[in-house]
Amino acid sequence: MSIVEQVSFLTKIHPFDRLSTTHLNEAAAALDVVYFPLNAKIPLDLMENAFIYIVIKGRVSECMGEDGSGQCGLYGINSQFGASTLLDQKARLSYQAIEETLAYRLPFATFQNLLKHNPEFESFYFNDITQKLSHFHRQLQIESSSEAMMDAVKIAPLHALVEISSQTSIKECVERMEAEKTDACLVSDNDRLGVITSSDLLRGLAIQGFDLSSPVNDLVSYPVISINQNDYLFNALLKMTRYGVDRLMVRDKQGFIGVLHQKELMSLFANQSGLVMLTLERAECFDDLKKVTQQVDELVAGLSNKGVKTHYIAKLVNELHRKLQAKLWQILDQKQQFSDATFIVMGSEGRSEQVVRTDQDNAVIHADHLDSKALMSFCQTYSAKLIELGFPPCPGGIMVSNPQWCVSESAFESQIIDWFERPSLQSFMSLAILFDAQTVHGDAERLIRIKAVLQKQVQKRQMFLAQFARSVLQFDTPIGLFGRLITEKDEGHSIDLKKGGIFPIVHGVRCLAMEKGIEKTNTHWRIRELINQHVFDEAFGVELGETLNFLNTLRLESMLEKKSREKVVDNSIETDHLNHFQQDLLKDAFSVVHKFKKMIEQHFKMDGAI
Repeated sequence: MSIVEQVSFLTKIHPFDRLSTTHLNEAAAALDVVYFPLNAKIPLDLMENAFIYIVIKGRVSECMGEDGSGQCGLYGINSQFGASTLLDQKARLSYQAIEETLAYRLPFATFQNLLKHNPEFESFYFNDITQKLSHFHRQLQIESSSEAMMDAVKIAPLHALVEISSQTSIKECVERMEAEKTDACLVSDNDRLGVITSSDLLRGLAIQGFDLSSPVNDLVSYPVISINQNDYLFNALLKMTRYGVDRLMVRDKQGFIGVLHQKELMSLFANQSGLVMLTLERAECFDDLKKVTQQVDELVAGLSNKGVKTHYIAKLVNELHRKLQAKLWQILDQKQQFSDATFIVMGSEGRSEQVVRTDQDNAVIHADHLDSKALMSFCQTYSAKLIELGFPPCPGGIMVSNPQWCVSESAFESQIIDWFERPSLQSFMSLAILFDAQTVHGDAERLIRIKAVLQKQVQKRQMFLAQFARSVLQFDTPIGLFGRLITEKDEGHSIDLKKGGIFPIVHGVRCLAMEKGIEKTNTHWRIRELINQHVFDEAFGVELGETLNFLNTLRLESMLEKKSREKVVDNSIETDHLNHFQQDLLKDAFSVVHKFKKMIEQHFKMDGAI
């Protein structure tokens, strides 16, 4: 290859793409091409064989020890290896070509010079996992030009803040809006704050019979929905979606400073969330909802490709899914026969962590007086319609179509007590997903009372949490001695990310949240609260949250890829398809998982070993 071609090649390899033009040319000029036949040993030391390798074609196995045992990693096309051995002489690694391999070879002396003069390049090899993951997501955002989504609200154009009292006349309110060229006012009514919009005023005058001298009080929406100017723009979009509003009052430390409109917010984003909300709001029949699920799928793929962190995508998508499910209930129950029933989602949906629709985990808690047979018939229809919308049935039958999960409030309370009195794997799973539950439709107080019963039982039974937490140790962490990845012996050397890392973090954090009486359901929110209560120190809590997000990101990318090829969507990834950087991060991530599992084991005084 020519120098120009070699420079072009390096710009596609992380972190060489971080080099200055001068040093990129220096690296390209120092490269030469080497060939290794099948099963050839690749010598690597600081004497005669001090090189960094980048694979052009073929695959190389990294092993602990000279005998080739204890495989630590696999390096395919565009992967690099050798740095860990040369930078850390304690890492006694050996390399072997497991396919005919063609590779670029970079002298270690040149590599050291690149480290010396390029801090961002150097940080790739020496940063801890939190810094690496932060850089990983930041780079994805930059490459996809989506960094605006993670910018602060204060960069967005704001409408002027107009403040009035609840006794201000409609006429004066309109005049103030016109003078400031805005269409919303902040309204104070003694100790509470609300918002009134031009649409509210028009409705009051044209439909509700108010006149220009009438006070605005009866037209105001309380409470005010606001956001801090230093919060993410993405979170502003999330709030608008959650509360069904198209304006947010923006505040700083001193008070309110302006109004953020959805149209200005959407102009900063190149995604379809506004279109999804519009379709949802206008949906009048089941076929309309089918269009929404397709739009949500396109939104997920678009946001993932833009490098947006998976837990942000999950929050937005789960808000959209909940609104869709609530709208479906309204469409099917137009006579409001079952208004005294509360529909809840549980498990990953309740935690706002399900991105790709995998399976349903839902239930109905109803008032004792409701006709249970009629409600059961309705719920079976409802569940069937959810399946048509792409929400697969739960393999364990944890759905409203199952009579065990469509019960009266009093029966639900009795069932919870029975789960505690007769513990089993099934009852523990039921308690776990219920603890994560959130209300989608109906009276939310029912779920609050149910959770209070659950929490009371936890406090009464000192040994419960130790038994409950044991599931954290249920699956082995897929990392062995010396940090090697343990994979399945299939074609892609796959790893089940849910069993290996996601579930232990989610359930371990859930156990700690249950112990501390934390009401939040999202795992990241729970981690933050555990940091606030000094269960985790700040550094480890952040590390744990970033690790969970990285594992969920790899899983989401794999799910979307499998879905595009109409393959079975599951929780596994093929490690052969990961680049060198991702493999290293995955090893670091599983090390964090292992550390957390040891902490849970010690915290709850379990005698199991991991």
